[in-house]
Amino acid sequence: MTDTPNLKLPFIDGGQAQKHVTHNEALRILDAAIQISALDVTRTVPPASPAEGARHIVAAGASGAWSGHALAIATWQDGTWAFLVPKAGWCVWSVADDVMMVFDGALWRDLRNLALDSIDHLGINTAADSSNRFSVKSDAVLLSHDDVTPGSGDLRVTFNKLNATKDVGFTLQSNYSPRALIGLLGSDDLSIKVSADGVTYRTALAVDKTSGQVSFEQSPKFLAYLNFDKYCAANTFTKVQFNNSRHNDQSVFDAANNQFVAPVAGIYALGFRVMFKANAAVPTMLTAAMYKNGVELLDDTRVQTSSALVSNRTMLSGHALLKLAAGDAISVWAAMETNDGYIAAAQNGFYGHRIA
Repeated sequence: MTDTPNLKLPFIDGGQAQKHVTHNEALRILDAAIQISALDVTRTVPPASPAEGARHIVAAGASGAWSGHALAIATWQDGTWAFLVPKAGWCVWSVADDVMMVFDGALWRDLRNLALDSIDHLGINTAADSSNRFSVKSDAVLLSHDDVTPGSGDLRVTFNKLNATKDVGFTLQSNYSPRALIGLLGSDDLSIKVSADGVTYRTALAVDKTSGQVSFEQSPKFLAYLNFDKYCAANTFTKVQFNNSRHNDQSVFDAANNQFVAPVAGIYALGFRVMFKANAAVPTMLTAAMYKNGVELLDDTRVQTSSALVSNRTMLSGHALLKLAAGDAISVWAAMETNDGYIAAAQNGFYGHRIA
């Protein structure tokens, strides 16, 4: 063997004359090969006035003194070009491109464009682990359409789960404690769930995968009714004692106090209908209205009959959009003029819901 296997540094024979020549040749190779920084990687024609020690990676199709040396590292030494043939794994810093290049055995490749296929995990500005195999710490993350290749102009991000019973979605956290989940969570319906403690979750919104119907499971909704004839004295407002509910989401209807109580601030759509029932003489008019916290909402909700009352036939209904604060209580009151009477047990209702 006359030289080293990797850098091809020439050996000095024991009885060799002019050993300094061989030694200096090895130094030149080391100077060219160690801590390589090439001026550029795309040049095909040697520079006219290279500086001593200047290094370039010879691009394909080179001519002149570089002809036949494509991909080699050309170094200007002692007034001539010396060429190093790279081996797989050699790395060179390209000054012109401000990037590290690596030789893969066939081409010089930009390290920024190396494939990351089948890597176990990747951490950007942080450490990834077996649970979070891709981890990023950044003030912002941008995903943009491909205008380099170029692409179609679209951008799609796909998340896939094994089957309908699994989860696929986003977890939104505060100080690493979950506060919201968005995705296909335990089914193929889209849902948004929120939590105050990261343990107990409430479904705020759900979209049926088949019908596309949207449900607000936490939105307060109720329908109450009266199951007995409620007596109303003449010429005074009497509270209609709705005492049962057909449905009462979030328990917003207080049957014991015959009223709806707003659980949160918001706009509510509320309504009622009452049926008149005679006692002896027929009243001249039936009036009904909603009260908020014991005070009549006269301008917003009062309704009155405009024709003669007929027992078990005359019905009065009212509807309103009300802006309520949390804890506001709404009830229905009725009054009969001149003579007393009843709000009939049949065909009545008090209902409403919060507008999301």
